[in-house]
Amino acid sequence: MDACRLAGLVRPVILALLLPVAISLTAPAVSANETGSKGSESKGSSSVPAARSSLRSILPMQIRLPEQVRIFVDGRVRTLNTMGITVSDVVKEAKISMGARDLINAPLPTRIFGGLQIRITRITEVRFSKQIKIPYTVRRILSRKVLVGTRILKSRGVSGLAEVRSIKILADGKIVKTTIVSKLTIKPAHDARVIVGTRPRTVNDLNWAAVAQCESRGNPRSSNSANGYYGMFQFSVTAWKTAGGSGNPMDYSAAEQLMRAKRLYQIRGWRAWPVCGKLF
Repeated sequence: MDACRLAGLVRPVILALLLPVAISLTAPAVSANETGSKGSESKGSSSVPAARSSLRSILPMQIRLPEQVRIFVDGRVRTLNTMGITVSDVVKEAKISMGARDLINAPLPTRIFGGLQIRITRITEVRFSKQIKIPYTVRRILSRKVLVGTRILKSRGVSGLAEVRSIKILADGKIVKTTIVSKLTIKPAHDARVIVGTRPRTVNDLNWAAVAQCESRGNPRSSNSANGYYGMFQFSVTAWKTAGGSGNPMDYSAAEQLMRAKRLYQIRGWRAWPVCGKLF
């Protein structure tokens, strides 16, 4: 039965009990003889204020009923019908202990009312310690002795190890804040060292073997007479003459063809070999 319904049932009963008392106390005093003396009238009239005074002490009395409140704490919901006055009273009545860090959604002196919801958040502090890897860095060493675009690993990197100590703040078991207290290096990391070439590429540094393999499978005597291409690098007669050659390219040695191919590259670039030139 809720508080409002209970109050509706109790108030009529109390009024029924008090009403006769109120009537008897407020009725004027009358002597046995309606034509009594002034003295008797004086006595009757003096009893009325006393009766009214007694009535005032009875009628203004308020009836206080239990209030229903809900308490959310430790993952549960508790419903309490309480006669407490303040939130502090309710917490004590529910026998809920609160830590120094715990939070409550209403100040303890707050007066309670029906339907009030009290939420208590448990705040805990936990200290953690764990080991983590320290990543190594890659140190680049520029060298003009090495061809541009070339990388040579001189020494491998080694990861280090550190111990990290932290404090985690938990609200009802969930981490809300992490503070790193200290970080101690157990084993330092060692950097990797890589040599990076900066020497400009020349015609002699190109991958001529790959281009020859692509054009003729590296055969100096290769002939594609139907299309007019000859030799290890499949020269046309015009391209061969542009490179300073004479006659048919396939009639010359591999070394001669390589020398003419390099010269042609200096004139026309890799586009002298539109497909295989991309392998340079």
